[in-house]
Amino acid sequence: MTTTNVRPTDLNYHHYSNNKYDRDIINSIPFHQELHQRMVKYLRKNFDSEKNYSILDLGAGTGITSGVIKNELPNAELTLVDFSRQMMAGAKKRLGKTVKYIFGDYAKLKFHKKYNIIVSVVSIHHQNHRGKKLLFKKIYSSLKPGGIFIFGDLMSYKDPAMAALNFARHLHHLVEKSTDEKTLKEWAHHYCEVNDLAPIEDQIAWLEAVGFTVKLEMLKINTALLICKK
Repeated sequence: MTTTNVRPTDLNYHHYSNNKYDRDIINSIPFHQELHQRMVKYLRKNFDSEKNYSILDLGAGTGITSGVIKNELPNAELTLVDFSRQMMAGAKKRLGKTVKYIFGDYAKLKFHKKYNIIVSVVSIHHQNHRGKKLLFKKIYSSLKPGGIFIFGDLMSYKDPAMAALNFARHLHHLVEKSTDEKTLKEWAHHYCEVNDLAPIEDQIAWLEAVGFTVKLEMLKINTALLICKK
């Protein structure tokens, strides 16, 4: 039984052009650009741009995150995974033959090598909570000793009042940033009805339970960046 709670056809990008998707994902996810800026700062401080790291990007979409990583670590061997042919076409257009591509649901795939870095940005919230726990175990076992899992995603809070407050703040963000009513309708529906957010406190506990040392790099509204070291 799959732990992924959506099909590609359930998501907005199934009928978006890649250019529209890139614009709308940045507008719709609060602090999307800052999350990537924080990730870049971490990479610059902790990794040598001359070295050939192996990196796996889970739920890579159109390759926005991998593009940022490739710019910082140009010698890295990048592998992108996504279950949408539409998104993968966008990633191939962005990154060309400089990276590897795997088509499929990463919750079902077996990873056959060890990586220095595994990254997932705005994707794992489409795993149910059992799936999140299973995926964290798989990611841990797929990292080399000392490897890093860079985890950026939408998360909730254990405190119901905090959860409600930041849910409302996210919706306010969508109202302010959506380019038109159709886009607002689609992204609001996606956020309210399709996402499966878990409390950040629970996710940190699940990550630590499989062996990670977790550092919170950013938490604004529902957007979090966790650096998880094996």
